[in-house]
Amino acid sequence: MKAVHFGAGNIGRGFIGLLLVENGYEVTFIDVDERKIDLLNSNPRYPVIIVGEDETTKEVEGYKGLWANNQEEVIKAIAEANIITTAVGKESLQKVAPLIAEGLLKKLQLSKISSEPIHIIVIACENVNDNTSYLKSLILPYIAPEEWNEIENLVSFPNCVVDRIIPNISPDELIHPLAVAVEEYALFVIDKKVLGNKILNLQGAEFTENIKGALEQKLFTLNMAHAIVGYYGYLAGFQYVHEALEDTRVQTLLNGAMAEISQLLELKHGISEAEQQNYVQKTLKRLKNPKLSDEIVRVARQPKRKLHPTDRLIAPAQGALEAGITPAYLATGIAGALAYDYIEDEQAKELVRDLRQKGIDAVLRETALLNPNETLARMVKSDFTFQELTRRR
Repeated sequence: MKAVHFGAGNIGRGFIGLLLVENGYEVTFIDVDERKIDLLNSNPRYPVIIVGEDETTKEVEGYKGLWANNQEEVIKAIAEANIITTAVGKESLQKVAPLIAEGLLKKLQLSKISSEPIHIIVIACENVNDNTSYLKSLILPYIAPEEWNEIENLVSFPNCVVDRIIPNISPDELIHPLAVAVEEYALFVIDKKVLGNKILNLQGAEFTENIKGALEQKLFTLNMAHAIVGYYGYLAGFQYVHEALEDTRVQTLLNGAMAEISQLLELKHGISEAEQQNYVQKTLKRLKNPKLSDEIVRVARQPKRKLHPTDRLIAPAQGALEAGITPAYLATGIAGALAYDYIEDEQAKELVRDLRQKGIDAVLRETALLNPNETLARMVKSDFTFQELTRRR
């Protein structure tokens, strides 16, 4: 079995690539970083360091690297693959899409002369809503309609949810130029509905018919927690996530927000109280792990993106209101994002400037698409914490 993975970064090597190798796939890593590709091809194995209560190391082997600019070889690798995955970031998918399109067209040609049934699975392992559907939409313009109809019979494009924290460890501390440290916890959930009767044997992955529920459980629990701990940890002067979680003020705020989203997830997706509480406890255990050395400014970065209406703060708050739940703590979290003024974060600087020049109503309208007079906007504006923080400006 063969796999192609776009992105030889930490998630690619330490999570998706590792998982594919452990399932018996010959993995071809594709990346724009020629130096990294040279390292992959000159090192027959690399270590993945699992940072948990007891540190362990896994050796990864059975892979090769291809430079993304070597298009002919990349297209050939895609055409020969059983599964294609990506971990390159949303913006870079636009560069990946035409290569995948060419590879799928070549796969289509091969299928017409093959005596064996051919099927290929494409999964975008990106931290984006409807990740693979988005990649599919980028591939579509590069393929003629009549060929696309045939390709859809050969290819499945399931959305997924991926989750694994990469600890903040300096490359100088690692024992190998390709070594990557990852937390012990790993989540890879794949949309079973899209696969239909197609079989994907992938130990370590979960398959669900409620991918939206799995996505929102992760987004509203882990990503929301990261945001709230990030913004209020920053405002309280902490450097690391685990330090901020020792502060009773941050604990109170996070616990309140967790209670709000837990009610929402139960009502919206039928996730039981016991299942959600188990998920919450796992999340808190991960965030409290001092070995991750997860920096506040990492989890708080790009506040404008995190204030988007489909992201971790606005989406659950609006969902809560629609479900009859008052998102008081989530509104305070949104206020914290607006007060984030880390000087080295470009989006934070833009927010500070816009709040000064345009005012809170314009910022909520432009960034979060909130009408200044709607309930959530009024809650944010009247939030005591926000009022106190904005007095510092």
